[in-house]
Amino acid sequence: MDEVKVIGLELASTNDVTFPSLKILRFEDMSSWEVWSTNREVMFPCLQELEIKKCPKLIDVSLKALDSLRVLTIDNCSEIVLRNLVQAASSTTKLEIRSILGLTDEVWRGVIEKFGSVEELSIGYCDEIRYLWESNAEASKVLVNLKELTVWGCKNLVSLGEKEEEDNIESNHLSTFKILDVRFCESMELKHVCLPGATKTGRGGKNIKSLIIRGVDMHMENIKNTSMPMLKTIYITNWENLKSIIQLSESTHLTSLIIRSCQSMESFPNLQLPNLTRLDIIGCKNMKEIRDPQIPNLISWRIENCENLESFPDLQLSNLTMLKDLCIRKCRMIDASFPRGIWPPKLLTLEIGGLKKPISEWGYQNFPTSLVQLTLFGEDDVRNFSQLSHLLPSSLTTLTILDFVDLESLSTGLQHLTSLQHLRIWKCPKLIHLPETLLAPLLSLRMWECQKMEESHPGVAAHTLKLKK
Repeated sequence: MDEVKVIGLELASTNDVTFPSLKILRFEDMSSWEVWSTNREVMFPCLQELEIKKCPKLIDVSLKALDSLRVLTIDNCSEIVLRNLVQAASSTTKLEIRSILGLTDEVWRGVIEKFGSVEELSIGYCDEIRYLWESNAEASKVLVNLKELTVWGCKNLVSLGEKEEEDNIESNHLSTFKILDVRFCESMELKHVCLPGATKTGRGGKNIKSLIIRGVDMHMENIKNTSMPMLKTIYITNWENLKSIIQLSESTHLTSLIIRSCQSMESFPNLQLPNLTRLDIIGCKNMKEIRDPQIPNLISWRIENCENLESFPDLQLSNLTMLKDLCIRKCRMIDASFPRGIWPPKLLTLEIGGLKKPISEWGYQNFPTSLVQLTLFGEDDVRNFSQLSHLLPSSLTTLTILDFVDLESLSTGLQHLTSLQHLRIWKCPKLIHLPETLLAPLLSLRMWECQKMEESHPGVAAHTLKLKK
């Protein structure tokens, strides 16, 4: 298709209606295409999805109204394509644009006026845009149905709104807006989250339920909860200046809190989050303590790669009666007395290892009978799995062994696991012995990066081996 320059009436049928049943249409990698034009009154009457990708020379798009179109994707094309298509497809509800050539602030202001039906808007790698809208009030007039906004890789984007307006407590801008996702916009400085309805005092954005911030230069040292009181999900990555989240104590609607690579955080406070079901704290290298958060309905808790974490409220784990999934790994400074054999009573899945006390030195753990999946992250001093047999409850159906660099044999230590069905072994380069008595009851065995097993048993040590139908 590289030689095609014009698409016109040659695609049209002799009937009054062209492509009467077509629902999805895609054009891609047409480097010479310049003109798409048709004079037909009825063209693509049932078209629901249109994607135009990598057509950089396309500059003339003349189409009649695409009234049925709901999903429009434009990638690596000129701003002319965007302008003409949003004019023709006024009923589009999902719009995704990437790398639009010539899309300046002035052009964008004209385009956004056509977004009255748009509910999901994604903007990526549009480097000439500095602001998405002039003012909150103007945005509220044109983005009347917007529910989700995703912006990523727009390196010159400074702020969502150009003007900071005076406080208006009674404002009800963008009442449908629920999700904001901002990723890797290197020039963006969010002194406050400038949303339609969000103001200098932090009010507004009151209906937003999901906030995702990744790789943005945030100058705030804390989260002002008053600006988005209905938040259910907060996902923050690489917020270098974030020191405190104590303001989230009143976030009674919050169900998911994910914090990654926030290097200024030294403590996770004693928050009261009664509806929180998921909590991730990952890669916060300067965090030293997790206090005693009140999270009675927590279902999933992950703590990973917090290398200076010393204090963890393990004595309170038994109070987490709803917790099903727990991961604590690669936290080398955590209290040497942990673990103390105190676990959530309904725990199903546990991933643990890489702590201050080696796994081989742990005492009896009194795991609940509900525990069926266990992942152990390795220690250098374990050569035979008999050293760890006391850690393995008979209730296990799935066991994963990861990164035991000196492990040589599984000949003993697993015999009492009468319910075991799935065994996964990863990065155990010296492992050489897998007894037949161990393999017989299994439904599946999976192995990765176990060099000696691959050399001596090439058929057995393939990535996946199903042992039973």
